[in-house]
Amino acid sequence: MDDYNMNNNYNDDSNDSNSLNSNFGTNDVLYTNNNNSLDKSYSTNSSFNMYNSDSENRQYEKRYKKSRLLNIILAFLLIGVMIGGAFTYGILQFNGLGLFKFAEATSPDNNSANNNASTKKLLSTDWYTNPVAKVADEVLPSIVMIKNKVNINRGFEVQQVDKGTGSGIIYRKDGYIITNQHVIDGATELTVTLHDGTEYKGRVLGQDTKTDLAVVKVEANNLPAAKIGDSDNLMVGELAVAIGNPAGEEFSGTVTAGIISALNRSLNIGEKKMKLIQTDAAINPGNSGGALVNQNSEVIGINSIKLSSPEIEGMGFAIPINDALPIINELIQNGYVKRPWIGVGIQGITEVESKQYNIPVGIYVGQVYYNSPAEKAQLKPNDIIVKIDEIKVETTEELSHIIEGHKSGDTIRLTIYRDGKYMDVDVTLDVMPPTTN
Repeated sequence: MDDYNMNNNYNDDSNDSNSLNSNFGTNDVLYTNNNNSLDKSYSTNSSFNMYNSDSENRQYEKRYKKSRLLNIILAFLLIGVMIGGAFTYGILQFNGLGLFKFAEATSPDNNSANNNASTKKLLSTDWYTNPVAKVADEVLPSIVMIKNKVNINRGFEVQQVDKGTGSGIIYRKDGYIITNQHVIDGATELTVTLHDGTEYKGRVLGQDTKTDLAVVKVEANNLPAAKIGDSDNLMVGELAVAIGNPAGEEFSGTVTAGIISALNRSLNIGEKKMKLIQTDAAINPGNSGGALVNQNSEVIGINSIKLSSPEIEGMGFAIPINDALPIINELIQNGYVKRPWIGVGIQGITEVESKQYNIPVGIYVGQVYYNSPAEKAQLKPNDIIVKIDEIKVETTEELSHIIEGHKSGDTIRLTIYRDGKYMDVDVTLDVMPPTTN
């Protein structure tokens, strides 16, 4: 197979009386044995000489079979590569990684103006559709920077100083902006800067310390409002993009990407217990109030906090948008959240304190507010609440959860411990005043 030429005339001189001259074509191989009988005919792409030895014939037959098997394997590998390439191309297109049509932009038939237009088209989201790039392009105009100035006393004068910067989300095109309460806390002056650099004076329309939410209003119209998603339909592992202004104006409009790491994370923030979305998208100081967005460019969370220590990395948290919207809409409508309350200052009694002071585990009433439902029901300081509607309560979080499950005007029954005795007290809930919200 290595040294033989096709279409040559070969002569077998093994038998002087019966020599065989043959002219072999490119598709036939013939060989004879010593008895001058024609044994086999093979179809191949090469011409082979005739051999008198049976062992040599068998060797070449084996080589031929191996060659044919190798050719078949190579053919299947080539087909596999072609199919795999087509499949990979389809996956890349489906996932939005996209392919540029460079030929259109560099076509010699196009003039300079057309080439410039084509180049812009290449870089537009119509052609380049990387998921994060697409999200950033669509959402960045809806994210604002909020500068907070507060008054401080210095000697005999009051000075206005910058407290810091945070982020916000344009909720409605007529100037309603969502942010965190701690971003605008104590503000005497707010400056809201759009993504294009336009600045507006902002005012706090409403705030809620319990949920760390606030609404800022600017006098503007036709603002690029964000699309709101559904945080109840999130899945762990799906794309999450955080957009905001970490570390101040210098790094405004920062985009970081990761995944939804976990759902319904309960964290105690001060005296507040919040249920949050966990993400590994980088969230830093200044991102507070910004957007956590899904792959459809929809806001699914409001970036709020991160856990920070040398041992922890990539643990940021956002308020689910479905939890935030009722609060936001109520802040827009009323300026505060109408919550039921009983009007007491409380703290929990632990097992250790219970044994130490010989009192039951429950909720210690340290203060009864003036003209509150608790005062009207004749609750007193030093009372210990142990049950609400026959449900045992041992922590302030449990009490708050039960109260928030009611509405203003509902009557609840408290079981309290007073002066060594248990008694039941009926309390009619009222709306929590804005000043204590």
